[in-house]
Amino acid sequence: MVKYWRIRAAEQKVHAYAQELATTNQKLEQINQELERANHLKDYFMVRAAHELRTPLTTILGEVQLALRRLDKAKSTEKEALLWRRHFDKIEARTRVLQALVEDLIEFSSLHTGEKLLQFGPCDFSKLCSEVVEDQCTYSGRQIELQLPLDPIIIQADGKRLTQVVINLVSNALHYSLKDTVISIDAHVEDASVLFQIHNEGPALPLEQQSHLFDPFYRTPCAEAFFREGWGLGLTVSKEIVERHGGQIWVKSIEGEGTTFFVQIPLEIEQNVQAFFHQPARKMA
Repeated sequence: MVKYWRIRAAEQKVHAYAQELATTNQKLEQINQELERANHLKDYFMVRAAHELRTPLTTILGEVQLALRRLDKAKSTEKEALLWRRHFDKIEARTRVLQALVEDLIEFSSLHTGEKLLQFGPCDFSKLCSEVVEDQCTYSGRQIELQLPLDPIIIQADGKRLTQVVINLVSNALHYSLKDTVISIDAHVEDASVLFQIHNEGPALPLEQQSHLFDPFYRTPCAEAFFREGWGLGLTVSKEIVERHGGQIWVKSIEGEGTTFFVQIPLEIEQNVQAFFHQPARKMA
């Protein structure tokens, strides 16, 4: 009888060890998949960046060389001056595009690795939205309807980063909607959070595309075909900023009803989230 219980106890230990080993193997497999994804993202990041940088740099170099040759032959005529102006206008335009890409790359990298800490403090989200909408209306000439509560929406946040999120979403809505349509924006307090939503009319996005909208460098087939500018980083950066505020961002797109982006951010950031922001920088695999 004693021997039976000894054998029984040994079997139970073996079974427990087997279960523990299986759990460990599962965790190791998950970690390995995450490392592989990180490596893939890093490689894709570098390759795509190199390709995207090549075209504007080639344009800048070609325009500068052509402008210098014309300057060498110039006789300060009005016609020549106009040609120089066109060359340098092109240089400026391409340089601004390149600068925007570089800034997005730096922003994405610093946020993703945790090298850039957010600066939290009282933020008037209502005022922030009003200022962005006013600027975007002036810049685009489009109609944007903004609905805000009578009382200011005050949240604990990094105002500069949230401004960047709102600008990205408004610019995105303007860019991918018909010019004669109205952009609708609403912000209000709901369940101890601020809920921001921005709606634009247009064809619905398929579910497959919706699932990739916040992936780095992802652009929909429509964007790739009809809009040459843009790098597919705006929504990725916005997602990083929102999640570092303890919030979430998502999209809803239905045929005949247009596309709406939603952002939900707690009015007060939780202590555990604040602690995360002050940890040492995470390193990308």
